[in-house]
Amino acid sequence: MTNSQEGKKQSWDGMFYSIQRIDLLIISICGAGVYVCLETIKYLASTKTECKCLYLIKFSALFFLIGIILNLISQQFGYKANQHSYLMYDCEVEIDEIKAKNDQQELVEKLQELENCKNNYDKESEKFSNLTTTLNYTSMVFMFVGLIFTFIFFVITF
Repeated sequence: MTNSQEGKKQSWDGMFYSIQRIDLLIISICGAGVYVCLETIKYLASTKTECKCLYLIKFSALFFLIGIILNLISQQFGYKANQHSYLMYDCEVEIDEIKAKNDQQELVEKLQELENCKNNYDKESEKFSNLTTTLNYTSMVFMFVGLIFTFIFFVITF
């Protein structure tokens, strides 16, 4: 029962921690990237500078923006993964409490129901966790592509 309660507590903490991890860094870098791209476009437009590779900086801004959007979506999936994990452990705690009572009639009636409930929450948690991981990596890729395009633009232009 102690393991289930500890798992339940960790899942609860994970719901809030998942919003504060490395994703802050991705959001910060992508946000700064969008700002740099827009300021560069504004500068080039105001100085009437002819630039043949302006599309690179526009693509960079687009990649940074997509990185931010994907990261925000992944945060929602991370929250849902931890929420379902928490509910799964909640079912485990209830199963352990019923087993501790040694009430055969209640055990037979509730045990199967709780096991099914636990398995469903576990599957949902795993699904959302996989989606979160995929979106986090994808947002990192978009961030890096945006950084590379921005760097190439500045190397070619200046």
